[in-house]
Amino acid sequence: MYLPFSTPGQMVAELRAAAPADALWLLCLSDRHGEALAELLAALRAGGLRACGGIFPGLIQGGRLQDAGLVAVPLPAASRATVAELAPAEVRWRGAPPEVPAGQAASAYLFVDCLAPNITGFLEGVFDRYGSRLSHVGAGAGYRDLRREPALFTEAGLLIDGALLIVTPQAATVQVRHGWTRIEGPFVASRTRGNVIEELNWEPAGSFYRRLVGAHQPQWAGKPIFPDVVASFPLCIGKDGGEDVMRDPVGVNDADELVVLSHVSENSVMYLAHGDRASLVAAARQAVDDCGDPAGVVRCFVSDCYSRARFLADGFDAELDAVADAVARFADVAPEGVLALGEIAANGRSSIEFFNKTIVVGLTHG
Repeated sequence: MYLPFSTPGQMVAELRAAAPADALWLLCLSDRHGEALAELLAALRAGGLRACGGIFPGLIQGGRLQDAGLVAVPLPAASRATVAELAPAEVRWRGAPPEVPAGQAASAYLFVDCLAPNITGFLEGVFDRYGSRLSHVGAGAGYRDLRREPALFTEAGLLIDGALLIVTPQAATVQVRHGWTRIEGPFVASRTRGNVIEELNWEPAGSFYRRLVGAHQPQWAGKPIFPDVVASFPLCIGKDGGEDVMRDPVGVNDADELVVLSHVSENSVMYLAHGDRASLVAAARQAVDDCGDPAGVVRCFVSDCYSRARFLADGFDAELDAVADAVARFADVAPEGVLALGEIAANGRSSIEFFNKTIVVGLTHG
């Protein structure tokens, strides 16, 4: 459900009235209210509510984008949230992630601080633990200006450089689409360092990327890469037999290296991509259609890229309407979710990916 932001006490009262007292609340908060988060967490503790979640550049409720307020998702009492601290060389769990017995219905929400190190290591560790037994849907949390402040939380406090795993005893169907088309490439990420591409085709990656973009749209020369240039010209990692994995550049550093939002493995085969409103909206609808029509759908959680929304601009409502219309064919639920700084998905048949420029649809069902 969507709540306008009011006093923390009033919001806690509304949450208490909306679900059983032992529910676990997944709270997605607009970054416009980041300064009030500590007060909200204090009110949650005082009210005896279990809660966890993150801060995001925008929220999705039904067919509309909200740039203020809170999306609150009540999860069953048996749901469990576990926090991890991400360091460059390790993932430190504050508690053991829950076991999921074979044959038990379950799925997971995954949220990461979009600026944290070792996101790939965290996702690989989660997949190693659960394998294909779970479907996963989630998002990178953070502020629209990429400021380095805590972006995840539980009722116990704020997290920086962290990750959040929520396992819930409900099955889910997850699909992902992007709608972007390769327009240049292939070229090789010949030297990388985590989320920093040092060289593309053995050339400084910053200049290489700007030259590619400038050849297609000279007016982008000198414009900030994030969020302006990348809104129209993301990179992608080629993936045979599935959707390419999109990567959002966020800047060029002093060494002329290209900093992207997510990890790129050395020697990845990459492409420059471009799209239009029609192709992106069609892909959003296709993500829902790919889910089939599972019975008993109780929730549709959407993780949609922040810079994708900027590219669509006033056409973003058309993308959300396409999702809502497609879901309405088989379920009486309104899509809800976040504008993400990186989208997380796995459908039980592949490893967990951290996407950019992508829409992820997760249908929870019994």
